[in-house]
Amino acid sequence: MVFEKYAQYYDLLYQDKDYLDESNYVISLIDNFHSKTKKVLEFGSGSGIHGRMLANAGFNISGIEKSQKMIELGLTSSPPINPKTNFSCIQGDCTQAFLADDFDTVISLFHVLSYQTTNQTVLGMLNNAYRQLKAGGIFILDYWHAPAVWNIGPALRVKKVENKELKITRIAQPECLREQNIVKVNYQTFVEELKSNHISEIKETHEMRAFEIDEVSNFAKKAGFTVMHSEEWLTGQPPSNETWGICSILQKN
Repeated sequence: MVFEKYAQYYDLLYQDKDYLDESNYVISLIDNFHSKTKKVLEFGSGSGIHGRMLANAGFNISGIEKSQKMIELGLTSSPPINPKTNFSCIQGDCTQAFLADDFDTVISLFHVLSYQTTNQTVLGMLNNAYRQLKAGGIFILDYWHAPAVWNIGPALRVKKVENKELKITRIAQPECLREQNIVKVNYQTFVEELKSNHISEIKETHEMRAFEIDEVSNFAKKAGFTVMHSEEWLTGQPPSNETWGICSILQKN
């Protein structure tokens, strides 16, 4: 399972991720497309940072996360949950796990859709969102945009981060399966414990699927959704072949 091996280092690896900006962006989408939203379901909550931020903004948030280790990481991550708000997360698969059928909005961030590499799991995820939404509810999700992925091209990337206890070097080597719109990202991560100078190695492969917007629209239609809008993630600009990350808003018919 992806993220299981280096879940404990996840927040350090993504310490440069602007969760506050992203959470405010999602809140603006909710305000624009379904302003009456109170109850939100999140697919792929990770360590729960987005979920806690939305909960602290006043939403009632329930999360579904496949990795139990990521859920456990969230118990010690920041920001802390405001005791007056409501955020909870269960372990489960977003293509199957069912909580209730009265959610106003479902969200799925950080390319969870792109981790669904088969048509069956894509439809499973959309169908699962559909059955848990109220009529007229919306599904906000982001994903890799195929025209940009193949225009820009996946590249070898090296990321280095550290804190007072650890120094981490992560190498991401892509393997492209263009006919399938899939990129296998082979991660090799070296973790150095600064106190002991002990170095450990972690290897994981993440398979990511890129989508055409029309392709997402076709899947959405099969699941009973209508695509209300698609735009570049965070900027709100029209998608192009330079737009790696796309955000689409679907509405339950």
